Amino acid sequence: MLHKLSEVVVFAAMTIASVALWFTADALPVSRRYEQVDSDLWPKLVFGALALCCAVHLAQKVAGLIAAPSGGPRSEDEAIEAYTPDGYHLRLVLTGALIVGYFVALQYIGFLLATMIFLWVGAWILPYRNTLAKLVFAPVFTILLAAFFSYGLSLSLPRGSGIFYELSQALF
Repeated sequence: MLHKLSEVVVFAAMTIASVALWFTADALPVSRRYEQVDSDLWPKLVFGALALCCAVHLAQKVAGLIAAPSGGPRSEDEAIEAYTPDGYHLRLVLTGALIVGYFVALQYIGFLLATMIFLWVGAWILPYRNTLAKLVFAPVFTILLAAFFSYGLSLSLPRGSGIFYELSQALF
C-alpha cells in the first residue's frame, strides 16, 4: 500500500511541477527575430506534454488504488518482486549513468556524437530485440534532430571542444 501511495504522491508532485514550469517559461526573454517561435515555445510544449502525461498516469494510479482490494494473499514486497522483470535494477542504474554521461559528454564531444552514442548505448540497454532498429534509429534521429534545431529553428547546438569542435563545424 505504501508503494502505491508513494507513486500517487510522486505523480501529483510531477504534475504540479510541470504546470509550474510551464508558467515559468513565460519569463524567458523575448526575441524579436523569432516572434512566432519564441524561446518559450519548446519548454511549454515539453512541460505541457509532461503535465498531461503525469495527470493521466496520476488518475490511473488513483483509480487503481481505489479499486484495489485492501488485502491480498501476498505481501506488497512479494508483489513488487514478482512484478519486477529480470535485470530491471541493473538497467535502471545503467540508464541513470548514461544520462549523466550524456550531460558531461555533450560539452566535450558535441551534440551530434554525444546524442548518437547516447541513443545507441540506450538502445542496447533496453530489452528490445530488433537489431536493425537499434542500429538505424540513432543516426537517423540524430540527423533529423540536428536539422530541426540548426536549420528549422536556427539554434546553435553544442559543438564540443578541440577536434570535435572542428568536426562539428564541418558537419553543420
